[in-house]
This record gives sequence, C-alpha cells and structure tokens, in this order.
Amino acid sequence: MVQQWADGADKPIVMITGVTGYLGSMTAKMFLEDGSYRVRGTVRDLNNAVKIDPLKKTLGDELFSKLALVEADLLDPASIAAAAAGSTFVVHTASPFVLQNPADPDTLIKPAVGGTKAVLEACLMNRVNRLVITSSIAAIRG
Repeated sequence: MVQQWADGADKPIVMITGVTGYLGSMTAKMFLEDGSYRVRGTVRDLNNAVKIDPLKKTLGDELFSKLALVEADLLDPASIAAAAAGSTFVVHTASPFVLQNPADPDTLIKPAVGGTKAVLEACLMNRVNRLVITSSIAAIRG
C-alpha cells in the first residue's frame, strides 16, 4: 500500500529505493529539504526499527513526517512496480552491501542485478520520466 500525502498533490513523486541506507537517506533529505517533491522511500520491512530509527534521526521529525515509506523487496519485481506507481522520478540506491566477501557471491550479485532489472521494468511499466541508478566502489571490489 502506497501512502498518500496530506498536501502537495501537485508535486511530482520521487521514489528512492533503499532509503534507509546512507546514500538513500541523504538523497531523501535533499529532496525533502528542497520542498518541491513528494518523496517515497522503499524499505524491506516497515516494522524494522533497527533500519527506520536511524532514518528518523537523520531526517528529524519534520522531514520524516513528510516521507512516505512503502515495503518493497529487490527480489520481488511486483513490489518494486507497486512502489513506483505514480512516481515521476526514481532514484535507485538500494543494493546489498557487506564488509567481508560472502561465501556465495550470488548473495550480492542476485539482488543487485535482479533489483536493478526490477527497477528498470517498474519504471517502464509506470512511465517514470527519469531514473537515476547509483553505485558504489563495492561494485568493483574483487
């Protein structure tokens, strides 16, 4: 279920995947501070205080109250498509990250590649005007 905003119905929606990560939270903060956009962030679990409480602290009460959160999983294309519904812009910052090389590289590769494909398909399906895909140095780590 996508949250509706009390005001600003004329403002474009920016969906940010991985909004609880550092890059996602800073991106959300910039859009919210600008005030020209409605911001929707994706999280895997709306009840995960370990992930959401630091986001609240980063944004502060006022900005956090203006953020719409929606559950979505990179490995569930339908959830990504539903989260993107109505969005004008999408910023894809979500990707798994670990400090140590995992025993099975697919634990990182599958959600990174599959998630990006799901976001691309969701943008096409929902006629999103612009998509920004971010990456990190971790993408080239061997």
